[in-house]
Amino acid sequence: MSALPQVSNKKAVSYEYFPTVWQNVIWRNWGYIPVNRIADALETSCENVYCAVKQMGLDVNEPLNPMWKKRGYLTTIRDNWHICTYEQIMTLLNISADELAFILKEDDFMWVKLGNEKPQVEKTVYAPLTEEQRSRTREIASLCKEAFGPYKDNAFSFVEEFQKPVAEKVFSKAEGNNLRMIYPYFALYGDVLLDESLDPLPEQILKQYAQVGINGIWMQLVLYQLVEFPFDPALSKGWEKRIQSLRRLVAKAKKYGIGIYPYLNEPRSMPESFFEKYPHLRGEAEGDYYAMCTSTKEVQDYLYHGVRKLFEMVPDLAGFFAITMSENLTNCYSRLEGEMACPRCQERKPWEVVAEVNNLMAKGAHDACPNAKAVVWAWGWKDEWAEKVVPLLTEGQILQCTSEEAMQFQIGGVKGGVLDYTMSLCGPGEKAKNLWKVARKQKMPLSAKVQINNTWEMAVVPYIPVLEKVAGHIENLKAQGIKNLQMSWTLGGCPSPNLHLAAWLMEDKGNFMDFLTDWLGETVAKGVYDAQLMLSEAFSHYPFYLDTLYFGPQNYGPMAPFFLKPTGYEASMVGYPYDDVQKWAGIYPVSVYEEEYRQLITLWEKGLCALSKYQGADDQLDEMIVMAQVVLRQYESAYHHIRFNRLRENRDSDGMLRVIEEEVQTVFDLMKLRCMDSRIGYESSNHYFYTMQDLKEKIVNLQYCESVLRKAF
Repeated sequence: MSALPQVSNKKAVSYEYFPTVWQNVIWRNWGYIPVNRIADALETSCENVYCAVKQMGLDVNEPLNPMWKKRGYLTTIRDNWHICTYEQIMTLLNISADELAFILKEDDFMWVKLGNEKPQVEKTVYAPLTEEQRSRTREIASLCKEAFGPYKDNAFSFVEEFQKPVAEKVFSKAEGNNLRMIYPYFALYGDVLLDESLDPLPEQILKQYAQVGINGIWMQLVLYQLVEFPFDPALSKGWEKRIQSLRRLVAKAKKYGIGIYPYLNEPRSMPESFFEKYPHLRGEAEGDYYAMCTSTKEVQDYLYHGVRKLFEMVPDLAGFFAITMSENLTNCYSRLEGEMACPRCQERKPWEVVAEVNNLMAKGAHDACPNAKAVVWAWGWKDEWAEKVVPLLTEGQILQCTSEEAMQFQIGGVKGGVLDYTMSLCGPGEKAKNLWKVARKQKMPLSAKVQINNTWEMAVVPYIPVLEKVAGHIENLKAQGIKNLQMSWTLGGCPSPNLHLAAWLMEDKGNFMDFLTDWLGETVAKGVYDAQLMLSEAFSHYPFYLDTLYFGPQNYGPMAPFFLKPTGYEASMVGYPYDDVQKWAGIYPVSVYEEEYRQLITLWEKGLCALSKYQGADDQLDEMIVMAQVVLRQYESAYHHIRFNRLRENRDSDGMLRVIEEEVQTVFDLMKLRCMDSRIGYESSNHYFYTMQDLKEKIVNLQYCESVLRKAF
């Protein structure tokens, strides 16, 4: 049923710093993809691949890390998107066209992150090098020999640490009855239940979650993969095995006082071929897909009976939460921007449809398990009708709002508003406050969706060490009477001091300073508190806006190339930044965007210096210092990208050379930090933002840019 999107007519980006494209393919996949599949993709022999590896100065004995196949495939797709065809990517990953199409559609909007297009790539195959190509290859080999020896990729070492057995026979359980829900730190966003080897919840991480106050875990699940799909049972292949896997996870988590909450974004849209058999169910369209109209009795029955069956089969599920607007095309109003085309939903109001979908699923869960919690998340509800949904929710649900939505701010003299994903600004915003007020009148329990560990402001660290910001947000929520928290989206699920602090405050154990004192002792706590104030002040300079979050270079910067000529590509959402400075900056004039980064870095360095005075006082504090160092290097790289591209516009070669020199040091510093902690660069729905090979490639890129600029003098 799946089909790969068509290839666009736009030519792929050229990475001129490699003598050939096929060498770039080997470089990016060496140590991550088996040599035979690299050879097959390049239509050559393994011997030729080994020879090319030696010529480029790479380690021919680099061990293959098998975790990349199952846990890092998104990184592989991104790395090869501009240098390989669809067929070559499928060969590298040993997957079918249907499997790749499913990843692009369902794996947390991978297609959007890739820019909504597959660039036109001429199939590259192995070929003998010319003398000019051999000369450039020797330059790369020399750089490898001189500079890269100490830096070995330690990807996924953290998974092995979490998979170590728990010795205790008595299980510590999270305190408190109010919801503290999070996404499993390294759970895949795709079809995680079908492969038992991809256990998203080893006991070691459950133990650590309980210790930092987590009592709920949410997982993205697709209903037709869990319950036999009445319209097309073939789509449910493997549903029995998934249910068995889910039961095991639920039982294991329950020992630690932790409940499992499926995230239901239903009903999923279907391609046109599905509606040849069911034309009467066709709803609104988006691209090549159509909603299964929830105003039809058949689809309503599917929602109710499907959720009920799920909870009957897994009765120890703690509950579920649902998004009914905008996350995927589901009901006919879920993605609607213009006029409603569906003849049934034309006659209905959006708040009626949204409430009905939530009620059907909640009733199904409660009819099977009366104590199951049904969380209705108001994400994406339109301002003009959001409050009308709440009185129509009749099944004892919990109303959840994105805490910071509709907050107003002024940064660098620029005014703006928040939708979500900020830690640099402390919520809640007006929309959440207003909806909670309406819900209180209905005597509905309340919940806040927050980001406690990290956001797209900085997603490459397991947590951003700005505890004072966390404390401020939690205290604001407590003042609103909020008892329940969803503490992360897919990013931010690692056990951390941030999570521990949030639970400490929510359980009224004391204030922020009390937390630090309990953790570190009075003397160290005072110094760390002062350092945290500095880091939080620095973080307040992050030039926040939705565009700066999604399109800026702050997460990919250390691996993203510098381009000597404009690429002509627009930055993609949580994807390639390219050289699209205007899109990075969003509502900010580029000069202001650059200046706010400069101030952030300057102040962050002061806070890091103050925090580093206490290195050695506590292992977790030492870890926090490492996280603060990574954040600094990432923001430095983003700042360098902004400056480099502005200087390129002004044809300031001297300035560009100075930035290249600074970026080289930043990337090497980050490589050292990555060797210290394999979590650096990782996020569950993007896998690794960069590999060690990617960081080394950035040095190759910078050396090339420097050489070209000097020759131009």
